[in-house]
Amino acid sequence: MRSIILLALAAPLFFSSGLAPAQPATPKGPQAAASAPGPGGPGAGARGGMGPRFGRNYTPGWSMMSEAERAEHRKQMAGARTPDECRAVRDEHRKLMEQRAKERGMTHLRGPRHDACGGFRN
Repeated sequence: MRSIILLALAAPLFFSSGLAPAQPATPKGPQAAASAPGPGGPGAGARGGMGPRFGRNYTPGWSMMSEAERAEHRKQMAGARTPDECRAVRDEHRKLMEQRAKERGMTHLRGPRHDACGGFRN
């Protein structure tokens, strides 16, 4: 009788062990090297600071831009070598997005949450 009870208790453990999902081969979440660029910017480089940043938290009108326009904006911002060049690209982009917002009947273009050129060391 004792062996039947033990068998009844052990059987579910034995059969359920084969049904449990295996752990994934790679850990969950983003895994990046220490030198990989962070989200929203090209990362640390020869300029010493993080350089210009771009993305929805840095770029006014991000939601009104196509993927091609976003790629071009990234390229222009990444090409800025000084804080003044960065501000010139940023200000020109702001004017373009204000014009686009006006054409779409928007009364106000929200400013960026963070300074896109704040990553330069002066």
